[in-house]
Amino acid sequence: MTSPVEPPHMRTRRRFLQACVALAGVALAGCSDPDGGTSTATGTTTTVSRETLETRSREFVTGLAAGEYGRLVAEYPFTGELAAKIDASRLEEIWTDETATVGQFVEVTAVESDQLQGYHVVDVVVRFTAGQRIVRLSYTNGGEMAGLFVRSPAPDASYSLPEYVDQSTFEEHDRAVQATDDCSLPAKLTLPSGEQSVPGVVLVHGSGPNDMDETIGPNKPFKDLAWGLASRGVAVLRYDKRTDACDVDLATLTLDEKTTDDAQGALAVLRDHSRVDPSRTVVVGHSIGAMVAPRIADRDDSIAGAVMLAANARPLLDVIPAQYEYLARLDGELDDREAAQLDEIGRTVDRVRDLSIEDGEVVLGLGGRPFWRTVQAYDQVATAESLAVPLAVFQGERDYQVTIDDFERWRAALGDREDVAFHAYPDLNHLFMPGEGQPAPAEYFRPNNVDRAVVEDVADRVLAMTETGT
Repeated sequence: MTSPVEPPHMRTRRRFLQACVALAGVALAGCSDPDGGTSTATGTTTTVSRETLETRSREFVTGLAAGEYGRLVAEYPFTGELAAKIDASRLEEIWTDETATVGQFVEVTAVESDQLQGYHVVDVVVRFTAGQRIVRLSYTNGGEMAGLFVRSPAPDASYSLPEYVDQSTFEEHDRAVQATDDCSLPAKLTLPSGEQSVPGVVLVHGSGPNDMDETIGPNKPFKDLAWGLASRGVAVLRYDKRTDACDVDLATLTLDEKTTDDAQGALAVLRDHSRVDPSRTVVVGHSIGAMVAPRIADRDDSIAGAVMLAANARPLLDVIPAQYEYLARLDGELDDREAAQLDEIGRTVDRVRDLSIEDGEVVLGLGGRPFWRTVQAYDQVATAESLAVPLAVFQGERDYQVTIDDFERWRAALGDREDVAFHAYPDLNHLFMPGEGQPAPAEYFRPNNVDRAVVEDVADRVLAMTETGT
């Protein structure tokens, strides 16, 4: 297993090497270090125009996203070395492995090209619902594709602290959460200043290989929450997700191994600090982390409550096809290719419901048979109804991933309980950040912060749960 404490630039390097080696089992001509150049080719003048190669690269990546692997292998010119090492099934394996954790494909956002050590190199920036990838294609002077790899973009430096954070009121301490025998998760404890006992919160991520800040583009919603809550007297522990920090096989993980177990471990680390009252701790989950929050609370005898941010009340296998359809219809039209993709998603969902999943297969970017088996056996609404601790359900009304329909289902199930609070925000999206107009994934990549009202309302609910115990 890979050490979880390797610095971020080394993680990028490791993923780059995995991507390059994955293509052919050896480093290919055109496989380029993210910080350097490609292997050398003879000459520096390309006989195919830059514009042609950029167009070809955009179309190639769009074809990958559409699953047209056979057509790409048949129609696109490869060097003899690359053609000998790749076929449609291998191309599918590369693409699905490298994009399995970033959600649904949305669009190509940019195409950039350059000459690097004799190759014409084209970088295609691809946006997904939960992140971005850069596909680098390198070409010979004659326009044959000589190499391909997929990598994560460099961290965005445009994050700015929200004005509701007061850094003079808290301090941060490095911690670690043990995930497996071979891997621990880097974590931070954000602790209000002073000597008094304080309540504490563990933040639990949504889907994907999230870091402790739940970084997406320039935005860091968990850092906003941690520093905002600490500014209001609540200690917060946040940690890198196991699928981000550890070298794990996504196809073998259960729901608990991906989320529940590490959250329970994080609660133990939080309670280990002498100033955090073990009986005044709350789990705050976002998205899938919110879906699992009742499960975490159900397994913890000391939990004081649970806050669910954008929690789906519908089964996950109902939510995912609806997300795909929303994105397909975002431009107001549904063309033949999009309709075919939706049909394929429907067939995939049916296969998942039946657990007709091959060993080692990752389906819908989330997991294999163990994950989907445990997801389908879990009823988050019924689990929440059985809990004897206070709960809170938060929802952005501009959220297209988990919708106001989910919120109303939670209200219908739990609305009669006096110890359950409901908060909906008309202008906020899935990240609880403000926006306007038609909600779309592009807004996740514009610099923003979790809304002040959400931070204040979460702080109020945590304090009420931990001070009254009701």
